[in-house]
Amino acid sequence: MTLAAPAAAEPPAAAVPSTGAERDLTATPTRRPDRWLEAWIVFLYLMLALWVTARLWRAPGQLDPETNNSDPAFFEWALIHATRIFTHGENPFFSPQLNAPLGVNMMANTGLLGLTVPLVPVTLLFGASVSLLLMLTLGLAATAAAWYYVFSRHLVQSRLAAAVAAGFCGFAPGMVNHANTHPNLVAQFLIPFIIWRALTLGAPVPAPEATRRIVVRRGVVLGLLVVWQAFLNEELLFLYALALAIFVAGYAVFRPRAVAVQVGRFLAGLGVALAVAAPLLAYPLWFQFLGPQHYRGLPEFVLGYGANLATFPAFAKLSLVRGPGNLSPQPEENSFFSWPLLLVLLVAVVWLWRRVTVRALILVGLVFAVLSLGATVQYRDHTLGTGPWKLLNHLPLFDTVVPTRLALVVIPVIGVLIAIAVQAALADEAGASGSPAGWVLPRPARYGWLALLALTLLAIAPRPLPVQPRPKVPAFFTSGDWRAYVPAGDSVLSADVSVWNGGITAMHWGNAAGQDYRVVGGYFLGPDWTGRGGYGGQGRPTSDVLGRVLGGGDMPPVDEQRRARAAEDVRYWHAAIVVLGPGAPNAAGLHLALDQLFGTGRLVDDVWVWDTRDLLR
Repeated sequence: MTLAAPAAAEPPAAAVPSTGAERDLTATPTRRPDRWLEAWIVFLYLMLALWVTARLWRAPGQLDPETNNSDPAFFEWALIHATRIFTHGENPFFSPQLNAPLGVNMMANTGLLGLTVPLVPVTLLFGASVSLLLMLTLGLAATAAAWYYVFSRHLVQSRLAAAVAAGFCGFAPGMVNHANTHPNLVAQFLIPFIIWRALTLGAPVPAPEATRRIVVRRGVVLGLLVVWQAFLNEELLFLYALALAIFVAGYAVFRPRAVAVQVGRFLAGLGVALAVAAPLLAYPLWFQFLGPQHYRGLPEFVLGYGANLATFPAFAKLSLVRGPGNLSPQPEENSFFSWPLLLVLLVAVVWLWRRVTVRALILVGLVFAVLSLGATVQYRDHTLGTGPWKLLNHLPLFDTVVPTRLALVVIPVIGVLIAIAVQAALADEAGASGSPAGWVLPRPARYGWLALLALTLLAIAPRPLPVQPRPKVPAFFTSGDWRAYVPAGDSVLSADVSVWNGGITAMHWGNAAGQDYRVVGGYFLGPDWTGRGGYGGQGRPTSDVLGRVLGGGDMPPVDEQRRARAAEDVRYWHAAIVVLGPGAPNAAGLHLALDQLFGTGRLVDDVWVWDTRDLLR
């Protein structure tokens, strides 16, 4: 039940049978870490992360990733909401300021409390845009650094092997792609420690008389890590729990006796971890699945979104060798690994196939690669048939997973294979003489493999994220002039409902105002009319009319009945004003529609305002 790697200079500490070519994760490193060298390695990870996000840092809050202008609004909302926990006493798991009058369940929306709360001082001092960029930049670097720590101390002796493998885990194309403002998927710095702690729950203890204390300590640490990760991203936690189960099952098939001797300690430690995590997560999970604005599963179109089979050997759009970019939209290029890297890894797998760890890892990688294809398997524009995911995608918990993201688990699988293979290639021999560690390759062949690996990793090295200007927030909101029109507790309706019921525009306005008024609609996941998950607020007759106008359709006749429905909607939303901002699509048509629904609008600063407070009385 342990990862294994090339043999250490001294015998493994574990009682698990060793081939001489494998090393227990809990084994003590044979030499003290070189702190200065490791500091430089982490510094290089940080510089690479800054390289990826550099263009966004030029003007925080004024630029968005070119391929994703939706998620920045939500995650900046989450960051400001975290400040309001302390400044306004808001519920950490619920935002009443979005989706008026129903609010938003933040636990069901990746509220990222595990990062947004620690960043509250930064958000208050420098703004949510800076905090968001910190989450993205430090998330990439910290993820690579965490993998380096685990690899260098518990998997391989070669710092080069650990550094290269960890760099891949932190900056693989799938990870860089999610730097397009998916901090919840970029910040995977806890995952390496959770995996290591889980795999070593059953490891033998140095002093038998201290077994209970050590097992309890291991369980407590794992339980606390799981709690923290639950407040970062539950989707990843669920996927890696499945991956660990498959790895352990595969390892048990190949080494049943080695696993059997650890089962007792493993189950005891797992019980402690559950005992720690369960009470801490009980209320948050209840709130997520049963609290206000909870929902059942993701929308059907998301559940059907799998990886295209052609993406695995393809180059990503953000790689140094750039792919064509027509196989998968950003930021969901989770399965792009490039055909050169896959070929180099195939050689390494054949070379090191005798290692139990390698075989168990291949099992995990293949299972998750196949499942990531989704319910319907596609190869470019051709449908090949039904995928295994169709059997799972409507089961509880599985129905909250975006299928293509299962390919993210393949990234650390490849990372571990790289670490083991580089370690073996740098050794004098592929393994101990007569051991089943791997085929013994001559030194030129091993060095040639290293050179090819270096070239393939260079080919998929990341480019900086392309950016686009963010629409400027009207002075009506940045100056605070809105306060004269919106009493406390009332909401604001944006006439531009073109994206997720106006969520993006409206949320940027609300963020600029410190979320001091309630926003109608928004970009989030909440229940539709059936209780199933959907994006944005539930439609109303007035928002449907505005959407029709925005789409270029004819303005429906406005009679007293339609005006009465509009007044009813305003009362439902408790909207004090309706605002038409500069740059709204089909602004002339929207202006005409709003004049007919609510009377003549008024130009205030740089927006048109329809005062609907009289309708609320």
